[in-house]
Amino acid sequence: MTAILFNMNRFYALVTVIFFAIIFPGGAFADVIEDAHKERVMIKAGNVTLGATLYRPAGALGKLPGIVTVHGSAPSTREDVGFYTYRALQMGFAVLSFDKRGTGESTGDYVRFSVEKSEEMMQDLAADVVYSIEWLAQQPGIDDTRLGLFGGSQAGWIMPLAASKVSMVKFIVAGEGAPVTAGEEATHGDVGGDGEGWDRNKIQKADTALWQYQGDHGFDPAPILQDLNTPTLWIFGLRDDVIPVYPSLERLENLIRDGKTNNAVHIFPFGDHNFRNTATGDRYDVRKVAQDWLTDIGILE
Repeated sequence: MTAILFNMNRFYALVTVIFFAIIFPGGAFADVIEDAHKERVMIKAGNVTLGATLYRPAGALGKLPGIVTVHGSAPSTREDVGFYTYRALQMGFAVLSFDKRGTGESTGDYVRFSVEKSEEMMQDLAADVVYSIEWLAQQPGIDDTRLGLFGGSQAGWIMPLAASKVSMVKFIVAGEGAPVTAGEEATHGDVGGDGEGWDRNKIQKADTALWQYQGDHGFDPAPILQDLNTPTLWIFGLRDDVIPVYPSLERLENLIRDGKTNNAVHIFPFGDHNFRNTATGDRYDVRKVAQDWLTDIGILE
């Protein structure tokens, strides 16, 4: 899949004509989560224990590629990342979904995001992912050469950090992740990236505040992304009013120009933070985008 490159100076004026994506209306799908084979497990992850479920697609044969789903910033359980579990099962993956630490059956404490705590927090959350993928790799019927991570929002920080710690992560699919610093993301949200509705003027002000930010940066994904060679697909919606989309695209453009072509970008021109097409109300087909890319890189046939 060819990475999309772009000129940031033209984004705001030309966004509706530069980017195109296929819109797939919602339809009736078999309930792949309900029909999947499920194994509820407890995974020891350092000083915490993660409650989790291993899902295998109904009727699947042979060794399966595997995915660990990764959480956003909310205190979410395995059911709350069902969007990613569902689509990974549709693609034929075995899926390990766990309760975020401090939620559901997982021990430990849920920590609300703050810039001051962001470095320690990301290290802890990435460690949970590392323990999870190491556990998944050891399960019968799992192809440990085709393991990856799938998640959104805050997971865009957690997944590359986890992949930098364990070589068995062969791919990452990041939905609406922001490759900017914790401090930049926080100031963007304070000014206008607040999830209260996309507004061009508000988002421009929030983006400007991010670009001019001089405060504490907290967790910084840049050194990780500069060193990481794991194939990574970044999926963005240009009507996402939760994360700093345009600054994120600028950072990724710079990475790719610097030779980090393991990064690829797909853009939904009217997509919000939940991949909803704000013009039609339908969801974009994230599965199709991810499956095509995973086929291109040799994970899927």
